[in-house]
Amino acid sequence: MSGLFGMLGAAARALDAQRFGLDVTGQNIANVNTTGYARRRPLLSEIPPPDRTMAGGGVRIDGIAQARDRFADRRLWTELSGEQREAAVADMLARVEVALGRPGASIDGGLGEFFDAFARLADEPTSATARQEVILQGQSLAAAFRDMTARLTAAQRDADLRVAGAVDQINELAARIASLNTALGNASPTSGEGLHLRDEVRTAVEELSRLVAVEVIERPDGGFDVAVGSGRALVIGGAAWPLAIEPRSGTGLADVVAHDGTLITGELGSGQLGGLIHTRDVLIPSYQAALDELAYSVATEVNALHTAGYDAAGAAGQAFFVPPSGVSGAAGALAVNPALLATGGEALVAASGDPAVPADNATARALAALRDSRVLSGGTATMTDAWSRLVYAVGRDAQASREAARTRGEIVQQVRTLQDSVSGVSLDEEAANLLRFQRAYEANARYFRAIDDALTTLMQMVGV
Repeated sequence: MSGLFGMLGAAARALDAQRFGLDVTGQNIANVNTTGYARRRPLLSEIPPPDRTMAGGGVRIDGIAQARDRFADRRLWTELSGEQREAAVADMLARVEVALGRPGASIDGGLGEFFDAFARLADEPTSATARQEVILQGQSLAAAFRDMTARLTAAQRDADLRVAGAVDQINELAARIASLNTALGNASPTSGEGLHLRDEVRTAVEELSRLVAVEVIERPDGGFDVAVGSGRALVIGGAAWPLAIEPRSGTGLADVVAHDGTLITGELGSGQLGGLIHTRDVLIPSYQAALDELAYSVATEVNALHTAGYDAAGAAGQAFFVPPSGVSGAAGALAVNPALLATGGEALVAASGDPAVPADNATARALAALRDSRVLSGGTATMTDAWSRLVYAVGRDAQASREAARTRGEIVQQVRTLQDSVSGVSLDEEAANLLRFQRAYEANARYFRAIDDALTTLMQMVGV
């Protein structure tokens, strides 16, 4: 009778094991579209027989296993960082492209109108109206340079705000990963709770990799130690080491500082944060430098010709623009000489090349011809060429970033496909498992009934 009772216990355990298999299969099916979920499978093992008179002790539930490909996970995090860097650069440069304006309606248009005004003055060198038009076009051109500087500065500040926002997100995710590490340390690695926590911590690391390139070390309990930059600790076990923001001396832009006070802005070259820093600290300053060089050339070249000519009274011409103190900041400071803006200041506009001949137009013609003079880039580019090169540089960089983001996005999709082939839920496979566990449960239920009937017959025979 003890053998029958042992068989009955084995049958009960088998029913529980098949029920457990159905439970795991149902969990997989329920989470087929859940982001970050990794397919589970039940861990079952044979129970050895207690003695030689029994075939075995049935089956034992050992827990749940999770299907993961660590190589695919790490590759995904790396590629995500690269994709998000390029996407961030492309997004910021799209705003810069808009700020540059349409061809002919931006600084290039202002340059054309300014030199056209001098051409009209050359046609009517004694006209007060033509002189006034030159001043108005000069003011308009200077305002265009100042406005463009303001737009580039606004784009840089926007990127700077997003840098600070990205650092806040990084710190939030670091705290979340540290909390999940602690929870994983207290959970069984093969329990449903433990596997759920592993899904969560991997999802958190993936979100973090979008923001910044990460170096991860998997812990024995399934958690992660995370570092950024040149091995700067961000998460170690249950402790998070948040990054900080420190205003940069002289500009006020946000610099990123590690927990030990080390400046690490230059170490963060990938992820969304890396793209924002690159745009803010490298690309936009290069565009501003080109704009300053153009503005400096406009001011110095126009002033050189204007001071060499003579005004309506035959006096030597004054500087048309306020002389710039240097190339840096020239675009933001460009302005028409206040003396020309005062009442009667139009008489100070120089058109003549001969003080004795007010109707002479040599200076006005020379200034109009400056439009086609190659005075930039070592004598290889006109002012309009220089502006076109700036616009082209922005467009080229934006297009390159968009193409790189698209290429990396395709790689990310390929890695996800590889990851899903291991971790993803296949409804066809789960349907087969569902049928397999269902049939096994039914067979074990019949076995259980057969043992129960045998016990009933035995007890009737012995009169129990």
